[in-house]
Amino acid sequence: MRTLEWDNMGVKIDGRQIHHLCFADDVVLITPDISQTERMLADFDKACGKIGLRLNLTKMVFMKNELVLYTPSRSTERKSPNAPVMSI
Repeated sequence: MRTLEWDNMGVKIDGRQIHHLCFADDVVLITPDISQTERMLADFDKACGKIGLRLNLTKMVFMKNELVLYTPSRSTERKSPNAPVMSI
């Protein structure tokens, strides 16, 4: 995660830039809009691939609240048809 160039990504909370949280084998990406989410997910997938890891797309969940700006997806990255979308 340290090698990813995400210094200007994520959201600012109490003066600190937060772009992800890790717990055990789970990672939460924190972004202000959909396009940034897609970029961070692609970066993370590429970094995982370099060390022989793959994202489990069937377990991936996208959650958003009313503060997330909607930008239509332009990504050509692979998507999981089973990934649920939740609004919180």
